[in-house]
Amino acid sequence: MKRGGARQLAAHSSLARLLLLAPLAPLSLLGCASIIGLDEYTVRGSGGGAGKGGGSSSGGASGKGGESGSDFVPPVVGCDGESELQANPQIVRSCILRAGCDPTFAPVRTISTCVTYNTQAALAGESCNLTSTSCADFEACEHIGIAHDDLCGPQTDGTRCQGELALNCGNYEGDDRFYDCVALGGSCGTFSHDGVLFADCQLDIAPDSCAGVPNSDSQYFCHTGQENTDDLRYYCWEGQAYGASCSPVASCIDAPDESSDGNSQLGNANCFFDTHSCSGGDSVSCNADVATVCSSGALFEYDCGSVGLSCGVTAHDGYCLAPGCNAADVDFVCQERCSDDGSSLTFCYGGAPYTVDCKDYGFTRCATGSDPNSGQTFAACRF
Repeated sequence: MKRGGARQLAAHSSLARLLLLAPLAPLSLLGCASIIGLDEYTVRGSGGGAGKGGGSSSGGASGKGGESGSDFVPPVVGCDGESELQANPQIVRSCILRAGCDPTFAPVRTISTCVTYNTQAALAGESCNLTSTSCADFEACEHIGIAHDDLCGPQTDGTRCQGELALNCGNYEGDDRFYDCVALGGSCGTFSHDGVLFADCQLDIAPDSCAGVPNSDSQYFCHTGQENTDDLRYYCWEGQAYGASCSPVASCIDAPDESSDGNSQLGNANCFFDTHSCSGGDSVSCNADVATVCSSGALFEYDCGSVGLSCGVTAHDGYCLAPGCNAADVDFVCQERCSDDGSSLTFCYGGAPYTVDCKDYGFTRCATGSDPNSGQTFAACRF
């Protein structure tokens, strides 16, 4: 039985890194500091940027999945039940892999949002996953992955550092997992909590220090990079900093928490993508099939046409829409779900339900989860 519930690190490890950048609701004007996604998670730089250390994931042997099936996907039938458009097969595949190969089972955003707004193309820090066709490609991009039997099977030594690969076996409620610490800007280290061994990425934060900082994976801090080094986001455990780089295209910001008795307190560090700026207040507009969003001074462009959708503006919000669909279909009507037998996944393509067989993408089943903050239900293909 897995024991990940023994400590918060089961939900907030360094590889459940935070990405705060664009709006959570598709194109809603929540500001650039709103969380996109369903859990804390940071993405890497374009082309699999490897932070300080360079290199690529050494866990590729565990990266199965995503290689089955062909590039053909059936057309999307719009909300009118008649009009069709051709789905973008590579975007569908890469978004399914992004959710299915993530060991936390807490995708950075729903498959529906990833596909509908082609967010991997819109956000430079995620573009390395655009061409992924297998979990091995995802791992080389994100430097994390699900540890299968080759890394955490009965013939292995369990949780450990294997070179600079941090392997966590049997200590999480979710999947066993690995972190490529060199690519994440650190080196592998292990420590115990309540008798359970964990492996994570140790960071060099000198001259900053964890001296006197209590053990807590719910308090994160920033170490500002110098010249050619990335910003680091870290927590402290037994005087050692653990975490990961924010990537070359993101910055770490520690926003003081002023919610408790008026006392400002650090420990809320997050990684923010570096974006182009805009002025004139929050706005959304369509230029052909591209939705342009100015949100809290940050500029985002979502190419609806790249996935066969059209851009529309409703009540000051921009949407990428399938034929016959409207804003309500995108935000409320269409819901991600699994088939009754757990073999198929239905996600929302521009507001229209779209069903795929998980086996066609190298996975064994469909599973659902829920965002603990919003209550939003999501579904993904899993092993």
